[in-house]
Amino acid sequence: MRMRQLEAFRATILNGTISSAAKSLNTTQPTISRLLSDLEYSLKLTLLHRRKGRVVPTQEGMIFYRKLDDVFEAFTKLKTAAEDISRDRKQELRIISLGALSISIVPEIMEEFTANHPEISIIINTTDVKSYFNMIMDENLDIAFGNQMGEQPGVEQVILAKVDYVCALPPNHPLCEKDIVYEEDLIGEKLIALDSDDVLAFHQHTDLYKRINPITQFSTQHSANAYSLVKQGLCSGVLEPFSAKLWAASGVEIRPFKPTISYKYSAYYQETRKQNPIIKELVDIAARKFKKYETT
Repeated sequence: MRMRQLEAFRATILNGTISSAAKSLNTTQPTISRLLSDLEYSLKLTLLHRRKGRVVPTQEGMIFYRKLDDVFEAFTKLKTAAEDISRDRKQELRIISLGALSISIVPEIMEEFTANHPEISIIINTTDVKSYFNMIMDENLDIAFGNQMGEQPGVEQVILAKVDYVCALPPNHPLCEKDIVYEEDLIGEKLIALDSDDVLAFHQHTDLYKRINPITQFSTQHSANAYSLVKQGLCSGVLEPFSAKLWAASGVEIRPFKPTISYKYSAYYQETRKQNPIIKELVDIAARKFKKYETT
């Protein structure tokens, strides 16, 4: 019994005909027929009935086919392991982060890390919240940086910091005269709402808005969208602090906000990478970089 015979049998069941199976495996119909005959001979079982150009699995054939899933799952894991080994040999890292972090704190992490490891190639991608939630469970991903979310099976979560959000004001807004903006200062103001969903929840913002009843014409989950609207003078916002300096340079006024609204940020990686020294180093560097934003 050989792997190629199992592939031919599986493809035949999935496609319904030997000719279609041959196309899916990029081979010829006689080759598939021979592989099937050899498999049946080696197993001493009749796996298929041939009927007018189509093949129908026998009862024994279906029982055998169901067991094949375990084989191909193991085969897929072996391929993934081989790819991981190859990628480790090439010294390549795959990183994702949410938008605000990708333009602020992630470059700081990379600056220190690459100074220590100039030989490592790094692929960095920014993603939306829902894709991020799914991607942190991808075995091909090395590490992710973003908002704290619920625990995921097989994924290690390390909380890096709990950070205070800041008040972002349009240029020349009357509240720019204040050193600290308090929630009562925002009563009736135009504020951007931060969208909550099943993946990412801004509960503290929801509670704040219930108390002060602002005008919320705009809402978003993306920090860059929020800061852009503030810069344009369309609203104010209580927003993440990571990219605040970048937006302050373009005219947005940043003030501390009281009482504090704080959210946690985490690093995520596969539990199988828990002992990987490169991942440990990345988490240590990230923890130091996030520390300066941490709630005091």
